Amino acid sequence: MATSVSDTVPDLLWGYLDRVVEAEPGRTALVHSEGRITYGELQQDATNLARGLVALGVTADDTVSFQLPNWIETATIVLAVMRIGAICNPIIPIYREREVRFITGEARSKVIFVPETYRGFDHAALVAPIARDLGAEMVVCRGSRSGQKSYDDLLELGRRSQVEIRDPDPDADALYLYTSGTEGNPKGVRHSQRTLLDESRSVIEATELTGADTLFMGSPLSHITGFMYASISGTVLGAKVCLQDIWDVPTAVSLIETEGCSWTVGATPFLQGLLEFPEPERLGSLRKFRCGGADVPPHLIRIAQERGIRAMRTYGCSEHPTISGNVSDNPAKAATTDGRVHRRNAVRIVDVDDESRILAVGEKGEIQSRGPEVFLGYVDATLDQKAFTPDGWLRTGDLGTLDADGYVTVTGRKKDIIIRKGENISAKEIEDAILEMPAISQCAVIGVPDTERGEMMVACCVPRAGQRPTLADITAHLSVAGFAKQKYPERLVRLEALPMNAAGKIRKVELREAYTGSQQQQ
Repeated sequence: MATSVSDTVPDLLWGYLDRVVEAEPGRTALVHSEGRITYGELQQDATNLARGLVALGVTADDTVSFQLPNWIETATIVLAVMRIGAICNPIIPIYREREVRFITGEARSKVIFVPETYRGFDHAALVAPIARDLGAEMVVCRGSRSGQKSYDDLLELGRRSQVEIRDPDPDADALYLYTSGTEGNPKGVRHSQRTLLDESRSVIEATELTGADTLFMGSPLSHITGFMYASISGTVLGAKVCLQDIWDVPTAVSLIETEGCSWTVGATPFLQGLLEFPEPERLGSLRKFRCGGADVPPHLIRIAQERGIRAMRTYGCSEHPTISGNVSDNPAKAATTDGRVHRRNAVRIVDVDDESRILAVGEKGEIQSRGPEVFLGYVDATLDQKAFTPDGWLRTGDLGTLDADGYVTVTGRKKDIIIRKGENISAKEIEDAILEMPAISQCAVIGVPDTERGEMMVACCVPRAGQRPTLADITAHLSVAGFAKQKYPERLVRLEALPMNAAGKIRKVELREAYTGSQQQQ
């Protein structure tokens, strides 16, 4: 009897790739607007690239950085790097000199892959001096200049090599993923192949996925969402993965429709964009949507469910990629909670001021988690003590509750609390309520210093086309919704767009810095 994609549990990503290729080498692995590749072709390219990296002097425990979009080459690099036991270090394409120099320096990058140019920016010119200062090798994808090594050069180098590659240690560092950096310098999160595969299997189980599913991925592969699901889970499932490198709703709909994409994972802007598309019938194949990485307004989940999409809020972070998100036994909770804690994970809620006091069911406090997919620690090990409790739980920094059925509800960040006249106000609670208003498309609530109140609440809103909501409209809406007057914003700022990072998270630091009491205030 043939072995199916889910009969055994390899402890290395390459083991899953071997299994898929042995069973069906012609199965489509990756689709991009500029081409597609089968699993057999993907394995051959990744093998050649791995040998090419070895020929460059890369060994196990070396770091290979790549600042690339959602291209087929990006996923190939991940497989090649993990094949030789080196460390993947994806870098968000929007990062520039300061961030790239910091990340590659701390990670001690030995090779850095970049596009020659992308979206009008010369990445090769940016990275060349950084690589030179590090003593690293820069490799250019999709183009090269005189004297520069190219991705194709490495493939050819690997084709000529007969070096034998040994299986790496599944518990060794395999990924340095730098957090989005919404506050201060980004932190390098360390994962092993074992933690990544445990995470992947957990999500596959909770979402009830098989190799027959087709994944759409618009989140960057340089972010934990894109990296996990496009680079890891697609291979674990042996499924087709459709990549979009520049988010554009009509293009996404076309790709989903043409390729029959059945599931995806993404932040709120992705779900909202698809739900607002004027031809919903073209999304008929899309049956599952895990939405997280940013606040998820409940009404978006309800709209998706009404259209036959099994949408659910999911909760995690780079340090613990998916803590919760299973709602199979209670779909009604998909819109109002962040899902049941995954089977092999555990969550406890502790008092914000005294973490030794574990709170009762339904009480609000800081969320702490543990499980087999929790990260190994930070690249900067001095940060580890702050991340973990003495008994080994991860301090998420998020506030929330845990109900009697094991469902988590995230209510905000410890640092996303507005303290107004001594009262703690959850920004997320107010944002969710304001987003119920038909005139408002996006909202972020921030606290700014105020001599009278301690902090003043400012609602930064993106109106829908043709709408101009006022502060009075918002306070009237909150009044009808039953909110105390202490939770009404004192100011409204209307914006064309909210500043977001590549993961779809709102950059509240930028909003606070930009707030200057302009004429937009009401």
